[in-house]
Amino acid sequence: SKVIAKIKTGHLVGDLIEGIPAVGGSSPNSVVATQDYVFVSNGNNDSISVIDLANNELLQEVYLKPHPAIKQFRGVIPFGVAASPDGKRLFVAESGINAIGVIDIPTVSVIGHIPVGWFPSKLKVTGDGKKLVVANAKGFGSGPNGGSDFQRGPEGSYIGNLMKGTVTILDIPSDDELPSLSEQVMKNNFATSTVDSEQFDWRKNNPVPLYGGQKESPIEHIVFISKENRTFDEVFGQVEGCNGDPSLARYGHGVTFTNQDKSRMVEDATVMANHLKLAKEFAIGDNFYVDSDVSADGHRWLVNTYPNEWVETTTPASYGDNRGYNANLKAPGSLAMNGAAGAIYPEDYNEAGSMWEHLERHGIEFFNFGFGIMFEPASYHESFKYTGIRHFVNYPVPAPIFEKTSRTYATYNMAIPDQFRIDQFIKEFNEKWGGENENMPQMLTVIIPNDHGAGERPDAGYPFRESYMVDNDLAVGRIVEFLSHTRYWKNMAIVITEDDAQNGVDHVDAHRSILMVISPYAKRGYVGHVHYSFGSLFKTYWNILGLPYLNQYDAGATDLADLFTDEPDTTPYRALPPDTRIFDPQKALDPFDENFDWSALEESPVIDNPEDMIRESKEQDEFRLENRE
Repeated sequence: SKVIAKIKTGHLVGDLIEGIPAVGGSSPNSVVATQDYVFVSNGNNDSISVIDLANNELLQEVYLKPHPAIKQFRGVIPFGVAASPDGKRLFVAESGINAIGVIDIPTVSVIGHIPVGWFPSKLKVTGDGKKLVVANAKGFGSGPNGGSDFQRGPEGSYIGNLMKGTVTILDIPSDDELPSLSEQVMKNNFATSTVDSEQFDWRKNNPVPLYGGQKESPIEHIVFISKENRTFDEVFGQVEGCNGDPSLARYGHGVTFTNQDKSRMVEDATVMANHLKLAKEFAIGDNFYVDSDVSADGHRWLVNTYPNEWVETTTPASYGDNRGYNANLKAPGSLAMNGAAGAIYPEDYNEAGSMWEHLERHGIEFFNFGFGIMFEPASYHESFKYTGIRHFVNYPVPAPIFEKTSRTYATYNMAIPDQFRIDQFIKEFNEKWGGENENMPQMLTVIIPNDHGAGERPDAGYPFRESYMVDNDLAVGRIVEFLSHTRYWKNMAIVITEDDAQNGVDHVDAHRSILMVISPYAKRGYVGHVHYSFGSLFKTYWNILGLPYLNQYDAGATDLADLFTDEPDTTPYRALPPDTRIFDPQKALDPFDENFDWSALEESPVIDNPEDMIRESKEQDEFRLENRE
């Protein structure tokens, strides 16, 4: 065999697409050939490239837009492709909208969409051309992984084990059936309304506009804070008025726990006291679900990108312990992405880019503290207190954040206390924007990761796994207290969430997680029940900042307006001190004396070590059972 042609499919980086230079490549991923053509799915372009076999030339691109209302927004994510035996139909797995696209090959046009399971990936037409067999990578989802109605099977409660694929076998519909099926696909994914609809009458004075540019918002500064891996129930399960399961609230109030070898016990403790106080004083949502399963895809969603097929296929292999790396191995690709990562790689840059490119394109000032700069493989050590990490590979960060990222604030590294991060945040904030002539950017992004949890380190101030939660809780309380006492507070909104929910259990769904809105314009002591996703956060940001949407996931989401009020209350927040039986912040900070012997301390655990995640899920199962007795 030999190479007879090299053909680039889809849009090239830098191509002007609907007025926006393409940030990412086309991400070609699947190929099928008929007698006359080769079809290639381009995951980032939502398109199919048609190649003429006679001349080995690209004929055209076919775009998989499910509805005119979706406009230019990407997110269909074409993956697997299959042709009918007679060569007249092409079927495309549309992973992003849980559907199969149908293309008429003679006219090279999309004629409909068929609803299937969650994230269809590969498909095949049976030999008689009558049936379609579809592999749905995420199947029916996870469902709950805790609570009285959860029946624990041999796979346990870890989300990675609960996500099982399904296979759909269906009769290939006739052309007459496709319009109604296409309509169902649209209903399954999107709801559209006109802005003059009566359902929006209550929004007249809400500080969140209906869309970017509809009106000016009184909110001028957004602080977006991400944490690590918590479910709703384990933190807020006891909050009055929420859909919570108190038996799962292991980080709530009145809890008792021991260290791993049972040699220490803490009784009647409140672990995340500031989270609970903030929930009483501001707004939380109890119907928010992370789009991610684990950190590997979660950190993509956190920067307003969606994981492409490259991420979705490498992540299960990594988390299934089938894709490790050896730092000393010289083989090509040995240091390729594996495990979790807190950044996006060139391989999965979306066509329109991430929130960073979006903000830069529209002239919005922003600054970043630890978001989107943690690549794997890496080394984590206490001595890396500034930036928090050493990389094995010189991966590029997205250009817009290179000069707008703190050079002192530590990204993910569990060996570094969140208290040190907040010290650095406050110091840098005051240096940059504390003066009367300075002005805080419109958007700050901050990672406070230590609720991820790690092994016990009593000599470093972490005698329990819960110690990391208290460290994180105090950090959240401190940053909110600090920001609420600045001159910017009266026009500020702080949004706090998690990158994923893989490290806990929840009685509604393993993907249900934390969403907090803290602002003078947040409803006080309010629990919202509206359904939210990661797209909801970004839709809210863009509506407030007067920007268009970036992709179909923010465009199609429900914004957070229900958590806001038009009657501001500028009362600042006062943080609660930690329970020093669980966590001693001074002891945790002592090693950060420059004269400290770094060689005496161990390295931080790798982010999202699957064995650690599964072990903690078992501990949560034990807590749940003990709490019921």
